[in-house]
Amino acid sequence: MSADRSSPIPFQRPQLPPAERVEAYLSRSRERHWFSNGGPCWQLLRDRLAARIGASCVPVASGTAGLMAVLAALHAETSRREAREALLPSFTFPATALAAMWAGLAPRLLDVDPQHWHLCPDQLERELHERADRVACVLAVSAFGTPPPPAVRKRWQAACSRAGVPLIVDSAAGFGAIASDGVPIGRQGDVEIVSFHATKPFAIGEGGAVFTRDAELCARVELAVNFGLDADRNARLPLALNGKLSELHAATALAVLDDFAAVLATRRAHAGALQRAADPALAWQAECERSTWQFVPVAFPDAAARAAAARGARGRVETRSYYLPLHRMPGFRDAARADGDVAVTEALAERLLCLPMANDLDADELLTIAAVVAAGVPAPSLVPQAS
Repeated sequence: MSADRSSPIPFQRPQLPPAERVEAYLSRSRERHWFSNGGPCWQLLRDRLAARIGASCVPVASGTAGLMAVLAALHAETSRREAREALLPSFTFPATALAAMWAGLAPRLLDVDPQHWHLCPDQLERELHERADRVACVLAVSAFGTPPPPAVRKRWQAACSRAGVPLIVDSAAGFGAIASDGVPIGRQGDVEIVSFHATKPFAIGEGGAVFTRDAELCARVELAVNFGLDADRNARLPLALNGKLSELHAATALAVLDDFAAVLATRRAHAGALQRAADPALAWQAECERSTWQFVPVAFPDAAARAAAARGARGRVETRSYYLPLHRMPGFRDAARADGDVAVTEALAERLLCLPMANDLDADELLTIAAVVAAGVPAPSLVPQAS
């Protein structure tokens, strides 16, 4: 597919599987007249996802619903203490903090690392050492669908284990990514959440999944997304929601899963072509080659260079600036910040420009996007090379 050249290349161009491929799975639900509440497509999706990741799985209505369900499932644990804080990076999408606030927790905002753009392990360790009695959970984030370096992940886990605080990892865009030590997104921390929103690489419209290796926690998450009701229709949780994934969405997910390896290979080839075209002065997220590339975040040397690139893209390439730090948003301005503040987040937010990504970018579109980051690189370097 070629885009309309009279319009800018859209920031994202989501694709869903053809209707006949979705129907091939949904027919199971039609045969049984079962369209929600853990029907046959939901069960098959749960089993396939669990086998892929090596952890128990609960498909859910959205990534945000997954976060809320996890916090509801952990509510009894965390409410036993005075701990009412959730540590999380300011450099994230609002859903991370909103889920914490829904569960009655107060976000406490931490900084990120300047190279990998994930939660700063030094600051997290200090916070947990000094305030563990106040912390109900840590909500780390796999920024932009890139798994954190293994050493960083291990420091998060060790710090939370020492403090007796659950580590929840919000990896919204990360399904399909695998860290350099072979650990896939879905097997980080005590529990991990991914999103299947239409704008994510694994796109089904609305949906997501919760992964955990704790069978008891998994069972509580299943209760939490079904109003807290057990098999006898008794409410067992004091905090719950309706976060179930429908059979139509589950069937769509199964169809996406069939070809997802090819989707990831294509997106990584496109991103690699853009990286090869980029000015060496630009910075890329550490280990971004392992990303799922929801879009293409690039750090310019400074705010002025970012602004110049955005002006050059105007009318040709739609760009965005992610993430606007939470502490700059009106809804979170009263949120406490960790000792040491969030200076890296501030600087990074001024330099980042995010470029388009789609499964079906053509060669001309890649050249046009590359012009935003290129410095006289010849066109042959833009031939995608699948990994």
